[in-house]
Amino acid sequence: MAKRAPLLNKAGSIASLVLFLFGCRQSAPATVGIPSIFVSADQPGWQKREGHLWLADTLFSGWQYQLWANGDTTFVGAFSQGKAEGFHRQWYENHQLNEIRHYQNGWQEGEQGGWYASGKQAFVYHFRNDVYEGNSKQWYPTGKLARDSDYHEGHENGPQRMWYADGSLKANYVARNGRNYGFTGVKNCVNVWDSITVSH
Repeated sequence: MAKRAPLLNKAGSIASLVLFLFGCRQSAPATVGIPSIFVSADQPGWQKREGHLWLADTLFSGWQYQLWANGDTTFVGAFSQGKAEGFHRQWYENHQLNEIRHYQNGWQEGEQGGWYASGKQAFVYHFRNDVYEGNSKQWYPTGKLARDSDYHEGHENGPQRMWYADGSLKANYVARNGRNYGFTGVKNCVNVWDSITVSH
């Protein structure tokens, strides 16, 4: 993976952010109308109210970013009238990508990805209107699959499979109409007192 150059000063930081965001990857269509205003997340005055981002009592439109102590970028994301828009990215201090989240009008939309500091995939989720929709996967730091699930409108729907870290099966069931069919990995415990009849 190519190492990102440290961001040495404020002007250099903003220029580097612009080059990084638009130089190598396509920008999300939702960020086309975002003003080229870059404000550090460490600046005083940020507030989060009812899902909206404010700066000095004004709904924020622009790019919020945060840097590691060495000047490298740890976070950058766009906002329009306080709502998250387009791709928001986070990095570990070792320059490895941590997360890419995609937002539309403040809601998570489409594919969301996460990675461990080692570079191995941690998760891939799919969203529609800020709720799970479609397939979602999670991996252990070793690279072994931990969960493979399907969702519809935020609820489990269809095949659901989970594994322990050693690769053995933890659960394997189908979710349909709010009910689970198959091996859920949950033991049904019986209270022995329920079967005892007390005579008076």
